[in-house]
Amino acid sequence: MSKRFEQWAALSPWSIISFSLGTIKLILNNGYALIPVVYTGWQQGFNSPWVIVVLAATVIAVFSFSSLQWAKYRYRLQEDKLGIRQGLIFKKNHQIPLNKIQNVRLVQPLYFRPMGLYSLVVETAGSKKDEAVLAAVNYRQAMQLKRALFSQQEQANSASSEAATQADQPVRGITTTLVTKSVKDLILFGLYQNNLFWFSVISGSILGQLDWEQLEQSQIKQTIWQWYETTIAVNIITQVVFALALLVTLYLLLSLISIASAILKYHPYQLARRHDTIHRSGGLLAKQNDSLALSRVQLIEFSQPVIGKLLQLWTINFKQVKGNEVEQMAKRHMLIPSMKRQQIDELMPKLNGLAATATVLPTHYRGIHIGWFWRRAWLAPLIALLNTLFIGINPFTETLLFIAAVVTALIYARYRQWGYLLQADNCWIHTGVLGQSWQLVSLKKVQHVCITQTPGQRKRQLATLTLGLASGEQHIPYIPLKDARQIAETALQLTQQDHHNWI
Repeated sequence: MSKRFEQWAALSPWSIISFSLGTIKLILNNGYALIPVVYTGWQQGFNSPWVIVVLAATVIAVFSFSSLQWAKYRYRLQEDKLGIRQGLIFKKNHQIPLNKIQNVRLVQPLYFRPMGLYSLVVETAGSKKDEAVLAAVNYRQAMQLKRALFSQQEQANSASSEAATQADQPVRGITTTLVTKSVKDLILFGLYQNNLFWFSVISGSILGQLDWEQLEQSQIKQTIWQWYETTIAVNIITQVVFALALLVTLYLLLSLISIASAILKYHPYQLARRHDTIHRSGGLLAKQNDSLALSRVQLIEFSQPVIGKLLQLWTINFKQVKGNEVEQMAKRHMLIPSMKRQQIDELMPKLNGLAATATVLPTHYRGIHIGWFWRRAWLAPLIALLNTLFIGINPFTETLLFIAAVVTALIYARYRQWGYLLQADNCWIHTGVLGQSWQLVSLKKVQHVCITQTPGQRKRQLATLTLGLASGEQHIPYIPLKDARQIAETALQLTQQDHHNWI
């Protein structure tokens, strides 16, 4: 380890920018801090010079506070821990063991790009926020720090002589590229993994400002309606085709934000491996370089939404300790987008070092017992039938019957998609409704096992199995009791041989 990090060191003065933006974010999150500015402006019609005075005072206060934060921030990297000292009134002294580090992220926000500076973000298991942020470090320094922070996890695979000669070289020269994604791949990722909610919020606000009465009487509306009656409404086939085209167009519009977000956040996407650590880099607005030790992965999820199913594309998520995702505010995990099944089967053997030893994505699974479906499917039809018997057939009861049929169909689809597969020391769990997902659970990572039975399950020799991981619990309901016991006993036997993964 380079001796330059063993003494207490200060951050670059450019880090004041990062501290300032953090302070502004804190002020905005606590809206009451803006009350004086808003009140003064409201009283004076936002023309009073006092508004300028208050704003100037706020800027000066933020800059002064951020400067003091920078002046009091120190860090030191020793053989087995990272030390952080900070605080103005209440002093804080963090000692972070290197073997507890979950993620190391290298981020280059837009405001640091002209200076070629980065922020190094350290996350540990069990923490709900970033444990340490070393802002405004240059690339060479960031790479040296990053390598040093993962030195213990890489020690078994790297001789000390190599570490000494490579210490001052960028990580790029000694990494193996595993996956790269083009703009087309990211567009497809945004298309099938889109977030319709945010587009709905934004478009809803815009549509709410339109004068619909005026549009109703406009010449454009009359022309479109006339064209529809003369061209589309002539037969049922053209109406169906038009409706489908309208739905596809609407979905594409709703996907625009997700597509743009995928490109801005991940392009140019690259996943690389250095010893037992994987690194994801990319980002147009804020360049990011996230690192994750393979031994820290608790669960691997292969998800395929309904559009992804049509495109035959999967998303891989590496799930870690719950609360410590790489993108913790969005509760997302280090991911690989737009992967075909063949690409997954080619990638998995290259990830040796994971607790999970599976090398291919399964093509089949054992389904759960149909009792799970019958226990949940009866309520919606019963409500609809009772209303129909007492009220009779009318638009309301017809709607209830339709809703009951849809709910029952969705419950049945979920039942058909729920299953499991035991492969050596790995347990695969398959779930979904219209789309599908596989969860790969290494039984070595299981921290607790629970087998429960309802009276009905006990009669049928069925049980619900719960596998507790540091990333959360996984449930397999209504499976044969002997299978539940086999999976549980396999996990317990592995734990008796190796206690390192237990918390």
